Amino acid sequence: MSLEARIARLEAYQAIERLIADLGHGFDSGPSATLLRGLFTADAVFTIDGYGVLAGADAIADGVAGNADTGFRWTLHYLVSPRIDLSADGRSAAVAFMLWEAATAASGRAYWIGGSYAATAVAAEDRWRFASLTLGADLISHYPEGWHDKPAALDQA
Repeated sequence: MSLEARIARLEAYQAIERLIADLGHGFDSGPSATLLRGLFTADAVFTIDGYGVLAGADAIADGVAGNADTGFRWTLHYLVSPRIDLSADGRSAAVAFMLWEAATAASGRAYWIGGSYAATAVAAEDRWRFASLTLGADLISHYPEGWHDKPAALDQA
């Protein structure tokens, strides 16, 4: 493989890692339909465990953003341990990464969520985008104590 091809593959890996990071930011920014819309192809499919399927970039962005009123109104996503298997031509990739999330439901209840994502990413003219994204939620656990405000000072031992 030529040096140019090797560099192109490294740049693709880096761009896909950025795509994963941008997904977390889009989820945690309200969520932001504007941020999310640009992360998916026009015909993308997002399968949310057993909770539903959203088809198309607009439906995904609007559906996730609209979920704040009935689902989770606040989230903090940690998307970690990405595995990126780039195709031979470098134009698509099978992607897998893990999820650890703190969330507050519209009801005000706090939850811990853990699971994994499987995705297909494709190179577009301007950036990499998800063509498919599937969430497998292995853990959705209510945290009865709920979240607390950040203390003014940390305890001193």
